[in-house]
Amino acid sequence: MVSLISTVAKIGPWGGNYGGADHDLPPPPATAAAPTPHSLRSVSIRAGKVLDSIAFTYADAGGAVHAAGPWGGDGGKLPEEVAAAALRDVGKLPPRGTVNELALEDGERVTEVHGTVGPYGDRDSLVTSLKLVTDRGRAFGPFGYGAGTPFSVPVLGHGGVAAFFVRAGDFVEAVGVYVNPNAAATPTPTPKPAEN
Repeated sequence: MVSLISTVAKIGPWGGNYGGADHDLPPPPATAAAPTPHSLRSVSIRAGKVLDSIAFTYADAGGAVHAAGPWGGDGGKLPEEVAAAALRDVGKLPPRGTVNELALEDGERVTEVHGTVGPYGDRDSLVTSLKLVTDRGRAFGPFGYGAGTPFSVPVLGHGGVAAFFVRAGDFVEAVGVYVNPNAAATPTPTPKPAEN
């Protein structure tokens, strides 16, 4: 599904629905508290075998930076069959998800999102991996074990990923992206009011 918020396209989500909460930016019109995203500034992903949670910061068209998340869990309780297999095969439980962080440099854009959705425990379709690539060739990930069906969002021209939206409970069940086709344009700082 693709829908538009101002000049930003909402693409996705990929994954399943297991009763987790939908986490998204407010629908238009944008408010002062949650304006339309212009460009992604940082991303934090907690992942083990699957994505546990995602948090990010984004700049609005005025250059102000806003935070969203973390959306999801902290590496929640392992599904019973996953825990049993780990104990049987390696003699210990896998660690809870590790937090991985990407801070984008000035003018840097996320131009590719790659991921997989697949089974984990008793669930048929969770986000099992996510990888981000920037216009400067930096790769972030993949995080998660990557089993399942792949998905990909290449952003062409001067565009870039501006934000994410997810469905999440203990794990990220589904993920989608907001894409700004003009993300390469530098946000204009909001003028400060004149002092009297």
